[in-house]
Amino acid sequence: MLSIGGIFVLVSGLMYFAFMSAWLNVFQLFGHLAWVTLVAGALAVFVGVVNVKDFFLFEKGVTLSIPESKKPDIFRRARAILSAGSLPAMLAATIFLAVTANFYELLCTAGFPMVYTRLLTLAELSNTARYGYLAAYNLIYVAPLALIVVVFARALGTRKLTEREGRLLKLMSGVMMLELGGLLLLAPELISRVGIAFGLMTAAVGITWIAARLTRNGQA
Repeated sequence: MLSIGGIFVLVSGLMYFAFMSAWLNVFQLFGHLAWVTLVAGALAVFVGVVNVKDFFLFEKGVTLSIPESKKPDIFRRARAILSAGSLPAMLAATIFLAVTANFYELLCTAGFPMVYTRLLTLAELSNTARYGYLAAYNLIYVAPLALIVVVFARALGTRKLTEREGRLLKLMSGVMMLELGGLLLLAPELISRVGIAFGLMTAAVGITWIAARLTRNGQA
């Protein structure tokens, strides 16, 4: 389980890094145009609104969750791992599963990578520094995935993310996207300040903590 999970997390991190590198190159080519920042801000606000909506109306209407119609294909590939006759075949099936799952996931979670890479091109950084920040982002991205794998392995798969926990994660990411999108639209020069960034994160975590307290009995 740890081997399969580790391969899945590694491939996920590499795919996300490649995806964000593509975003970075797009912004480096066209980032000097003022409308690019406005478009990035508008998309971030849209993503934020959809994710906050999912907290109140989970997966109803427009949503950025993996479509239900795509999940059977992911489950089929997951079952193929269990039926693999050897370790190399099992690892190969895991890689195919990771590529498939992350392809759907990238389409659903493009907001944060887009905003992050736009922030990198707005900052006065060298190309090497920008790719260093991409690597740091992806290390942080895979860290909770790796932790989930370890917890899942220790619990033998008995611990699953509840709908309430999923809704709270949607709320926190949605609030952060609304904050970042608003700044890109109204005051992009402020978004590179460390104090502003930590303030936005603190506000998003605080709002989510309040929502968690209000819904601790399972009702929104």
